[in-house]
Amino acid sequence: MANMVEGGDTPVFAPARLEALGYRIAAYPLTLLNAAIGAMNQALTALRDGRTPEGMITFSELCQIVGFDEYDRERKRYSEDG
Repeated sequence: MANMVEGGDTPVFAPARLEALGYRIAAYPLTLLNAAIGAMNQALTALRDGRTPEGMITFSELCQIVGFDEYDRERKRYSEDG
């Protein structure tokens, strides 16, 4: 198993390179967190400057990804007026 940490002691390799080196499992434990923080910082800068942040997904996509649509279906199923 290879543990890929950006800024860590070992170089970060792409999965194909790791496979060529004989690794069958690769973990990138901080990659998503790092990217999310970078995106949040960019969005906050845009909002501070009076702009709409770039790269946002649609509200419909957001609802689907975080499960709002499924939550609403279940809520209606169990509500008195559902």
